[in-house]
Amino acid sequence: MNASIRSHAGRAFRAAGLIAALLHVSCGRQNRPVRTLAVEAGKKFAGFQMKKIWSKDLYGRWCLPCPNGIVCSELSDRSNREYVFYLYDYAGNLVKQRKIPAGKGPNEIQAGNEDSVWLSSPKAITIIDLDGYVKSMDTQSLDVSTTLKLSNVIPGYGGRFDEGRISGTSWEENEGHIITTFESTGFYEDLTYYLVSMSIDFRDFRIHAVEKKSRPINWIRMEESRRKGQGQLEDLVDYYGRWRTYRNFSADWKRGVAYLIPDVERPEIKSINLQSNQKQKYSIDIEATKFAIERAEFDAFYEYANSETPEMLKQRTKRILFIPPHAPALMATMVLNSHLLVITGKRNWQKGENETLVFRLPDLQYEGSFDIPYSNCQKTKWSAPFYINVNTVKKEEDYAWRYDIYRLTERPSEDH
Repeated sequence: MNASIRSHAGRAFRAAGLIAALLHVSCGRQNRPVRTLAVEAGKKFAGFQMKKIWSKDLYGRWCLPCPNGIVCSELSDRSNREYVFYLYDYAGNLVKQRKIPAGKGPNEIQAGNEDSVWLSSPKAITIIDLDGYVKSMDTQSLDVSTTLKLSNVIPGYGGRFDEGRISGTSWEENEGHIITTFESTGFYEDLTYYLVSMSIDFRDFRIHAVEKKSRPINWIRMEESRRKGQGQLEDLVDYYGRWRTYRNFSADWKRGVAYLIPDVERPEIKSINLQSNQKQKYSIDIEATKFAIERAEFDAFYEYANSETPEMLKQRTKRILFIPPHAPALMATMVLNSHLLVITGKRNWQKGENETLVFRLPDLQYEGSFDIPYSNCQKTKWSAPFYINVNTVKKEEDYAWRYDIYRLTERPSEDH
């Protein structure tokens, strides 16, 4: 990493000093009383048009819709020495292919996953790679260049922040502003994370809220077996494990509000005003404990998880399929223009669809529900107005990802 990148990264967080010093004041205000969002059973919402615009099976890491087509990332082999990037048109035809070495060089990359990739402009994709470098990819040539390297050092807080290694989060950008969440560097111990925002050049860093996750049951079981000194550590294979630590949020840029799911097990969401940092918690009136689970899909996920586990790890751990008594209450939030969409754990297992509740913004009046395709491996991405749903599919003795991309738009009011 050259000196100019180091300098840029340092300046990116230097402006946080005074704001971070106000953290306990701005984020420690009393929350308002919990407000209940009434949900009318059986009320359907027909105000969206949802159309599948692209589908392909790939051994990939991510696919992202762009104005000129779909850009996808794929490993060339399991050695992780090289990545292959593809540009497809919307008819599914390959337009361009480019191989890029894996590495830390200015034109190399350690390609990240779907969470840390987003479209910054019609001609540029931003990628936070696995080494913490911010990369820019041209959507037409597929050339990669390095913008800067992230630093987790903020004056007054030292190395308290990390952009996210243990769990996961998304990055949202609008008109040169970014919102995301950072883990505490002690996330494994305290499960504390921060809702933050910054400018596109990683300046003007702000902390809007401090949140905390509940300790996942598979972490607890592993720690218990470690304390007992068992020969093999017990490793629960949790179908919903990703979402128990994932920081799930969506930004309403028009109104300056972010919506969080604090805990997927509880039917609750939280709003955070991005100017005042005022929080409001909402309880959604649904009976989440009645969300049924189908064993067959759990078994299929267990088989897939075992196939992706290195043999050395299998010898050291006793893998146990974990089936909770019911599905989680909430899975994801998405903001689309004048509506907040909340995907619940109520699933049609045969169709691979989840119930999605629709609330009008900004008053959060319930307007009905519809069913949305939802991944059999909990792998989705919202890149408004595109919804990317990714399923595992078995290909002979191996697995691939099936990327289905939908365009979700609001119907004119007179149509519904």
